[in-house]
Amino acid sequence: MATIKKQGRPKSEEKYHMILHAASHLFLQEGFANTSMDTVAKASGVSKQTVYSHFDSKDALFTAAITSKCRSYQLDAQQLVSSTAHALSLTDCLIKVGSQFMRLLQDPDAIAIFRVIIAEAVHSPHVATLFYQAGPEASLETLSNVIEKFGEGNVDRNIAQQLAVDYCALLKGEFHTMMLCGIQSPLSDKEIHTHVRRAAEKILILFTHYIRA
Repeated sequence: MATIKKQGRPKSEEKYHMILHAASHLFLQEGFANTSMDTVAKASGVSKQTVYSHFDSKDALFTAAITSKCRSYQLDAQQLVSSTAHALSLTDCLIKVGSQFMRLLQDPDAIAIFRVIIAEAVHSPHVATLFYQAGPEASLETLSNVIEKFGEGNVDRNIAQQLAVDYCALLKGEFHTMMLCGIQSPLSDKEIHTHVRRAAEKILILFTHYIRA
């Protein structure tokens, strides 16, 4: 998996974010294949060497861009795990995570990058793999950790992972496909809450079944 460089002297946080912002825009506008480290350097106003001082490859830069988008919707590992540290019930945690997940799905940039991945996946499955690992897979892994923790030893790892997959599938439903096709309007906050609560209730029934089994 692509990695972001950590070693060496501290780098400018400002330049890091400039590079990441420019790269994210280019990936959306030009696609992965047509975006190079040279164009990222020019767009961010830094040297190519500076880009490589923060990211050791285009793969690492793309991974960071996807991770950053997930983090902006509180769907990264640190923020998901923190939900269990604030005395939230599993219901509240699922609703919180589900609501942010739905907002991410209808984010214009998220929709655009999904379309980019779909367009390039046939010829560049590697790009699709990077996207899946940094986005959906990472979020599912952390959500399954949260569900397993609430199970307090009564829900094993495999079941927690399946519940996480089922929950995300219920949330996406036909909504996500319609959003990608441009035939679905974004949901209002009230509609999101209703949709998420229904999905969470179904997962809680399954969760309770495994607790009692």
